[in-house]
Amino acid sequence: MVESQYKAINSEVFERLIDRLSVALDSAKTAVRLRNERPAELELRGLSRAELELINVYLNRIGREADKRLQGSGTEQKAPQTAKVIWLKDRVKGK
Repeated sequence: MVESQYKAINSEVFERLIDRLSVALDSAKTAVRLRNERPAELELRGLSRAELELINVYLNRIGREADKRLQGSGTEQKAPQTAKVIWLKDRVKGK
């Protein structure tokens, strides 16, 4: 019972946060379209403690995953992939 209430509350936090992010992105899109401005930041006012905690957990998880990728990439160096490029002008000449 308590677990189902926790999931319901947690999903409400997700929904509210997604709605707020959607509004912020829409206002940024409007600024680009109407004033030809590209905002460097999105401002979210009045976030609840639960919404802030959710954002912090997400950012921390993303940071840990990025650290793991960086650590893993240092030990295993892959050779750069080569690609064969065929220019259209060369293809016409080489007929």
